[in-house]
Amino acid sequence: MVAPLKKVLIVDDNQAITEIVTEIITTAGYESISAAGGREALVKVESESPDLILLDVNMPDIDGYTLLRQLKEKGMIGKIKILMLTSAIEVDTDIFGLQDVISGYIRKPFNNADLEARLREALNEPAPIRIPSEPEAKVRKKSGFSKLFRKEEEEIEPFDSMETARRSKKEYDLKKGYAYLVKEAKPKKSFEIFVDQVTHDIQGLCVTRQHPSVVRKDWGLEKTPIIWLTNQLGKVYINPTNIGILGETITRFVEKSGDSVVIIDGIEFLIINNDFEKVLRMLHNITDAAMENRARLIISIDPRTLQVRELALLERNMEIIEGLAGPEPRQNK
Repeated sequence: MVAPLKKVLIVDDNQAITEIVTEIITTAGYESISAAGGREALVKVESESPDLILLDVNMPDIDGYTLLRQLKEKGMIGKIKILMLTSAIEVDTDIFGLQDVISGYIRKPFNNADLEARLREALNEPAPIRIPSEPEAKVRKKSGFSKLFRKEEEEIEPFDSMETARRSKKEYDLKKGYAYLVKEAKPKKSFEIFVDQVTHDIQGLCVTRQHPSVVRKDWGLEKTPIIWLTNQLGKVYINPTNIGILGETITRFVEKSGDSVVIIDGIEFLIINNDFEKVLRMLHNITDAAMENRARLIISIDPRTLQVRELALLERNMEIIEGLAGPEPRQNK
């Protein structure tokens, strides 16, 4: 008689993450169940009796730690293994009284192999011996991290896509390891500086509230990876409420690229969808990573949207650039 598949419950309000993890779980030979929030998870735990729960920390209805406390109080955890899906800035917060039920943490972004290994470890199962066919062995498996930047019917947009270098001299000499705060109503000066960097042999990453197609058209960016901050599902996007994923993604980029430049356009949008203190912590982490890896960070902010104290906190440890009138964006013909 064939033993039933072990069940893994994914609790995450991010549909993209759920799709990625579901694929990894089913490929690993387990049954995947999902819940988009804490309340739905309570129902699924009771009805499905999962063997393991992959639990996101930040969710709109019930956060991960509160859900765990409710499950523990109701006596519903039992032998269920718990792995928390977190970002670096969330780990070990609000954990008091739950150490005995949490088996470990999985940091976002993650890759397929690491997540599968952690699943098998938590479920006390050895990794299977796999002999891939020759064609399969030559194909690199797309990681969960890469799939955050999936393009429909296209290859994944890599981080090492460089713009064609200009022969002219660079106009803005940004210091390596520094963060620059550009105060402006519209992010024109920020993009002017950013484009000047990426067209002079510097790898760039653009995080923006604007649609990627608009940014590429207006600023002539053809290869630079762009992350779109939006609440809507798109081809290249990160949901603004998943600020941990965003911070970790930028940190990974500067660690990998070293001599690089990152522009963040959309701080106001991030603050609206989270809170100022949380966004500030993320920026501090990114700034530290930029300093350590000799990268450059450009942050565009409309000072009218912030209180005096908030603006002062942002300005600390950053070079200030006033967004004076500059040339209009280049139009592709």
